[in-house]
Amino acid sequence: MLKRWLPWKFLVKRAARAYGVIDPLTLMAQLRHFSQPSEIQEPIELLRAGIVFHARGLVNTRAIQHNLDWVWPFWVEKQFNPADVSFIPRAFSFSHVNLTHRNWTAVGQPDTPLYPIVDPRGLVTPSYDGWSVDFWLITETGRRLLPSKLKDAEQSWQFSPELIVETSCVKDGLQLTSRVWMECVEGQPRLCMEVSGSAPEKGHLVVSVRPYNPEGVQ
Repeated sequence: MLKRWLPWKFLVKRAARAYGVIDPLTLMAQLRHFSQPSEIQEPIELLRAGIVFHARGLVNTRAIQHNLDWVWPFWVEKQFNPADVSFIPRAFSFSHVNLTHRNWTAVGQPDTPLYPIVDPRGLVTPSYDGWSVDFWLITETGRRLLPSKLKDAEQSWQFSPELIVETSCVKDGLQLTSRVWMECVEGQPRLCMEVSGSAPEKGHLVVSVRPYNPEGVQ
């Protein structure tokens, strides 16, 4: 009833005109003229997914673009680096999303609707669309091993007794290895992470909770 009485078309048109953008209602009406009339219009599920996708991209734009010296996930380090083959120019992109490295690996158990993921550099996202856990190695002299900033890393899978994702990173004598898997204990799923590091001098193994995942900033 509210939808019938609310002049939402007028409000959308007025808002578009006020911000100097094309009227989305007129645009969609013109797009329908490109094909024969159909009983099915634009799938609302895809429109909703697209809105959420690019809303995340807008957050990424504000957070990442001006702080590229921070430690970001692997896809940002590659996609935002002009010297990398994965670089995508951003001058005319109103949202920044992961378009180049959507190749993370899920670990889980049969009949368990939980899918923690591990990205190509070992970044672990325990919950769907949540924050992530990253592992670094920092020595007392300031040498750092930050997996997401490395050009290369080794990642392998083991299938016994559980699906295990193992990621190994090496840089200047520093080595960091992580193993991630899920197991069920008394019927309850448990995400397990095992991390080891080595260095020729004293240092610290850092477990960092990061407010992002392979899709972007939370």
